[in-house]
Amino acid sequence: MKQHANNEGIRLKNWSTGEVLYDTLHSTSNVKALNCRSTICTANHMNTIKEVKPIRTGDAVLDDAKKFIDEFYASIEKFGSAEHLNRWSEIKTQIEESDGYIMKTEELKYGATVAWRNAPRCPGRIQWKKLQVFDSRHVGTAQGMFEAMCTHLQYATNGGILRSAITVFPPRQKGRCDFRVWNSTMIGYACYKQPDGTLLGDPFNLELTQAAQKLGWAGKGTRQDILPLIVQAGDGEAHFFDIPEDLVLQVPLRHPKYEKFTDLGYKWFALPGVSCLKLDCGGLEFSAIPFSGWYSDSEIGSRDLGDKHRFNLAPVMAGIMGLNTETNESNWRDLAVSELVVAVAHSFREAKITIVDHQTACETFIEHFKSEHEERGGCPTDWVWVNPPGSFTTPVYHQEVLFYWIKPLYDYQDQPWKTYNFGKHFRGTLEKREIDYLKRFRHMARAALFAQRMFMKAYANRTKAMILYATETGKSLGFAKQLAHVFSKAFKPEVMCMKDYDVAKMEFQDLILVVASTFGSGDPPDNGEKFYKSLKKRFVEQGNTPNIASDKPARLAARIQAQEGERNMRGPLVKLPSQRFEDPAQIVKSSDWLINVRFSCFALGSTVYKDYCAFGKALDALLGSLGAERIHRLECGDEMSGQEKTFKKWANDTFQAACEAFHIKLPTKVVVTIGTESVQEPVQSNMKLVSADASEGPHFTEYFSKSLGREVLPLKVTYNEVIAGSREAGPCTVQIRLSWQDLCLNNPVSFEPGDHLGILSENADEMVSKVIQKLNPIPSLEQTHRLMIQKEMLTIAGPRKEWVCYENLPPATVFDWFKKFLDITTPPTQSLLYDLATYATDPKEKEGLDMLSQDVGRYEQWKHSKWPTVLSFLEEFSSLSIPAEALIIKLPLMKPRFYSISSCLLSSPTCVDLTVGAVKFITEDGSSRNGLCSMYLNQATIGTTVNAFFRSEPRFHLPENPTVPIIMVGPGTGIAPFRSFWMHRAELMRGGQHLGTAIFYGGYRTQELDLYREEKWKYHNMGAIELAATAYSREVVIEREFVQHKMMIDANARRIYELLDSHGGHIYVCGDFYMANDVKSVIVSIFQEYGNINADEAASAVENLINSGRYHEDIFGITVGARKTHLEYKRKARLMKDNAV
Repeated sequence: MKQHANNEGIRLKNWSTGEVLYDTLHSTSNVKALNCRSTICTANHMNTIKEVKPIRTGDAVLDDAKKFIDEFYASIEKFGSAEHLNRWSEIKTQIEESDGYIMKTEELKYGATVAWRNAPRCPGRIQWKKLQVFDSRHVGTAQGMFEAMCTHLQYATNGGILRSAITVFPPRQKGRCDFRVWNSTMIGYACYKQPDGTLLGDPFNLELTQAAQKLGWAGKGTRQDILPLIVQAGDGEAHFFDIPEDLVLQVPLRHPKYEKFTDLGYKWFALPGVSCLKLDCGGLEFSAIPFSGWYSDSEIGSRDLGDKHRFNLAPVMAGIMGLNTETNESNWRDLAVSELVVAVAHSFREAKITIVDHQTACETFIEHFKSEHEERGGCPTDWVWVNPPGSFTTPVYHQEVLFYWIKPLYDYQDQPWKTYNFGKHFRGTLEKREIDYLKRFRHMARAALFAQRMFMKAYANRTKAMILYATETGKSLGFAKQLAHVFSKAFKPEVMCMKDYDVAKMEFQDLILVVASTFGSGDPPDNGEKFYKSLKKRFVEQGNTPNIASDKPARLAARIQAQEGERNMRGPLVKLPSQRFEDPAQIVKSSDWLINVRFSCFALGSTVYKDYCAFGKALDALLGSLGAERIHRLECGDEMSGQEKTFKKWANDTFQAACEAFHIKLPTKVVVTIGTESVQEPVQSNMKLVSADASEGPHFTEYFSKSLGREVLPLKVTYNEVIAGSREAGPCTVQIRLSWQDLCLNNPVSFEPGDHLGILSENADEMVSKVIQKLNPIPSLEQTHRLMIQKEMLTIAGPRKEWVCYENLPPATVFDWFKKFLDITTPPTQSLLYDLATYATDPKEKEGLDMLSQDVGRYEQWKHSKWPTVLSFLEEFSSLSIPAEALIIKLPLMKPRFYSISSCLLSSPTCVDLTVGAVKFITEDGSSRNGLCSMYLNQATIGTTVNAFFRSEPRFHLPENPTVPIIMVGPGTGIAPFRSFWMHRAELMRGGQHLGTAIFYGGYRTQELDLYREEKWKYHNMGAIELAATAYSREVVIEREFVQHKMMIDANARRIYELLDSHGGHIYVCGDFYMANDVKSVIVSIFQEYGNINADEAASAVENLINSGRYHEDIFGITVGARKTHLEYKRKARLMKDNAV
């Protein structure tokens, strides 16, 4: 080895392969751990025991903390950010006040995993990213330490498929004793000194065994007794605890050839756990950090069994083999030890226990060694420790290395029993019979309390479950809250919108549950866009396909699915955590960013769309490709049929899988019940209405802004006129103008052509009054109320209930809750029917409700044939006697409805226009049904206040270059966004801007329903748009045609092809799903015919238009085609019912 003068670092050569690496990482080390001098090297000293050093204070903590926190934020790509600077300010203040600080959980996880990465004496750190960190810094007692270590043992043992884990107890701190684990290894065999001076057991543990006996422990006195765990908490008192037998997995040792060895009856414990080290991280010293991984076969066979200072079985094995042990010339010891290694490897593999052979371990260490030099310029290594016995046959033997320490690090400590004052320990003064009595009493008490305390422990230190949702309408949020209720039974759930989640810290999560809706034609909801882009960016950075920036979710999921295979995407319980550590020599790729994260996804969507649940599928694919482990397969819920049932099953299965993955055992099987967003069962005593002062009621607009996380404006209706049809005669289309001219705004209104306006509609007063009249008792309509629910809080003293405000509703009158918040027009869900059935007083009606709530086929037929509202439901099941609070808490909240903006900010700077088709239809039983929001706007009078907010829709914006040609397809009310297009273009023309071609294709039932007809010709004559032929589908004197037929006319088709293929044009399609699908098929046909290509090539060309952002769709799906959709699903429901029969 030599140092190069050109700052390349220290040259390291592999003398077997000739490969040369350069170590520069050593320059970052400031740990003086070796006493080497110019003439002496002490690198081969064990240095496994160190003297106690004073607790660090002041600058010693500050310097290390600064370096650590800088490294942490650099690792998540936030170095120098405001978050980083604020965090350092917090830490510095805490250190100045107390000589210490409290690490955040993600900082501790980062430090613990990097310390393993830095460990120079560990050959298995290739798996450093997979380390499971149990944060037990809240533990304050020896009993708590023992319980945490039992949880660790249970998790890490995992039925024999071992998982690396570390449990971190509180750090050293002034004014209290250090937390310590006396055992060198979590599991170990005792050693008894016999009267004749010989030793029975493992000599390595002789001193610890004697210390345990001084504390009052008395083993069975056999050859392989399991030692107790001996721990000290902050009070300094040492306590021993026998490890429950079911937590210690032991492997009977058998030799495949020598049966006499099997007859010896030796065994070995499966889980190696080092528990005597400390973690030196960020200026803090964590003095109790039991750590476990897995064995290599030579570690047990050569050292534990073969070493003459351990069990010394080499002579025994040599005798069985018939070797001459009288002379070294026979190499009996080497041969015997080799067979001991064979016996260990054979026994572990036969028992299906994780183990790695020393050859593979060395090969993968070399891969890790080279990878580390590539990634960070070095890999600190103690050559003596990473080379197994007989290492001259391994690649590590020929590899030059550098031995140095860098922080964070695992360091050695003193042996605590050597300084412990046993004289003060109360057990040391007791007679043997008193000790035996106390032992018996303790074991009885422990038997009675252990299960209960471990269960309580699981609640007190639960694994965090991060539940991420993305939604446009609120449906995913509702499901996310229900999922949190389910997981609160054993985990610590937190619900968060994707737009608020810090993706950079995702690698520090234990469990991520995704509930994601798909918006429009396969796009992320607005509040999921940023999250999606962040994951795509990570996907590319990890060496994957670079050209996916513009990929829509459906295409991205298909790419990953093709790359990784169908089974990895949707196979049954793909790659469970119980399978994930099957190969401890597996190389952890740099792409495995989320290697220690478990996840499962539920995708919401509608099968009427081609790209069904595309966003959820894409997230599932991305998380899996970034290294995270699925605990349960992706599940898709169809909003048109059985979505709730699908979600309920997924939530239940995922909960059970998560409990299995994290080894959480509940005292009884938890039955998952999902009905409402409430955390309570449908029992009236768990909810109540409380009178409140009228002044407590909020300004509704302000409340909506806060709850939606958007700026909601109270807009005034200044214009509302019918532009097609008649309000009296039937369905009609209206133009509505909403103004903010008289508002004092914090921020100026800003939107672009193609954007949406979200409307917070209100239920009709007549329907609200009738619903309230159905309640029992009928509540006061004038009194302001708060809705209170009773939550169960789990404490160490047992469960405790307390009343809290229901967070989904502000203080208000019951009338206002039903009018402005609760959805009473959407058909009741199956879970709602199930909950409300308990309030039916007529047995036949109760039976009918139970049947509807459990039989999906019957329910779907009932729903789609009657499309019941809450009022019609209460009228149909008239025996229901429901208290107000019970119905209020179970009804879903109304969701915002979105409309394309039909005006231009340049021409109308203080108002916005909407084009709204009033939805009306007749059900199979002859009842009339209205669309909630469309009728609300239809009937809004001048001066009415409408709460609304703007939503950007960048996927439907005009090209940045106005000279780029555009094609607009918008039959019916699909014309809405294009009115804003041509108004905007007209204003640009007035400003002297040159514009590209803009062709509009429209379609209507009759000429009388041709929307904005005169206005279109006005803008056509100005040159702002070019009107193509209009299609009429119900005109008596004109042949029936749809807009797609007009597009296929030769001259039109040829021009469409030229604009899109040769001139870089964009096409915009707005309307219902069925029309949009037909238009896309037409475009494919046009490309095939005029591009002279086959069907597959044409479809690929159109797909490229989509992915390049030149094919835009704004689809309002099933609303306009409501009747057609209802009939189709009614037919499916009948088939489901017939099949069930």
